Amino acid sequence: MVYRKTQTANIALAFLLLVLLSNFLVYRPQVQDFFSLQLNSGVAIGSLIDLAIVAPLLVYAIFKISFKQVIGLMVGGLVIARFFIPSELFSPFKGILYLGIVFEALLILAELSLIVLVIYKTPKIKASMTDMKTSPLFSLIPSIKQVVTKNILIRIIVSEFLMFYYAIFTWKKKAPSHPNIITLHKKTSYIAFNVMIIHAIIIETIGLHWWLHDKSILLSFVLLVFNIYSVFYFLADIQVTRLHPAEIKNGNLYVTQGLSARIVVPLHLIKNVEWDVAVPDKHTLQFMYRDFEPLEPQVLIHLHEPIEATMFMGKEKVVTQFAIRVDEPQRLREILETT
Repeated sequence: MVYRKTQTANIALAFLLLVLLSNFLVYRPQVQDFFSLQLNSGVAIGSLIDLAIVAPLLVYAIFKISFKQVIGLMVGGLVIARFFIPSELFSPFKGILYLGIVFEALLILAELSLIVLVIYKTPKIKASMTDMKTSPLFSLIPSIKQVVTKNILIRIIVSEFLMFYYAIFTWKKKAPSHPNIITLHKKTSYIAFNVMIIHAIIIETIGLHWWLHDKSILLSFVLLVFNIYSVFYFLADIQVTRLHPAEIKNGNLYVTQGLSARIVVPLHLIKNVEWDVAVPDKHTLQFMYRDFEPLEPQVLIHLHEPIEATMFMGKEKVVTQFAIRVDEPQRLREILETT
């Protein structure tokens, strides 16, 4: 969700907080005693309207969200109402809650059914990836968008598939090697930093898991799954960092920062390149591997028109400029000037 940053959004945020707070307080015994309130079904109906209709519409005014997300918020509002409203007042409206949950479940199942369509169209997806002449990191999601769907849930699932693919099946692969390649990570401690994190997770898992196992089996299991996922994520991030330097080929500039962000820029869309300038604002997309000391980008690339960058878990971000820090800035300058 992206905040709209308008006066209307600010006002809507204030009203949203007021709606949530008032509906929470009205069912507190202390508030009822202080104002001598007698609750009835009319109050419950008002809360249902506030939480299932008014609040989601206010969220829509505050954030840039889709219609499907609004539907999900409406169902979420019904669930929140179930916790706010006392059981004796909510009982007549249980059917509405169950209906909302069933409707949301059907929407999710409909989206998950797209996975079957993705599997069915695998040959066409592979053909599209072959035509793009690049790695799965840059070609899989665009091919699925082109052949099957742009659905966000499918993009998330495919992003997770890419993570496990790079974490498990790419250890024998070598980074590309040709004149139009420039690395971003070799003069940083990024990979060493990730290895340290993996070691810390493994040690923490061994110690904490056995300690928690006697306290709460469920919590122990949840943390174990989360830690295993984290190890796979950092392994995949290391592999993507190692295998995908900045690269110019097929008339495009390919840049990635691990699994967190990647972009494919047609060279003809590059408007101008600024060197050694301050990044305009914190929202500018930056491809720069972190180190133990603060670093700054070396180059800011402006585009003729907006293009989409792929972020963590398949999320998309429209950019008109982005910044890079590379190991050999002079080589990057020469490559960009000669292509």
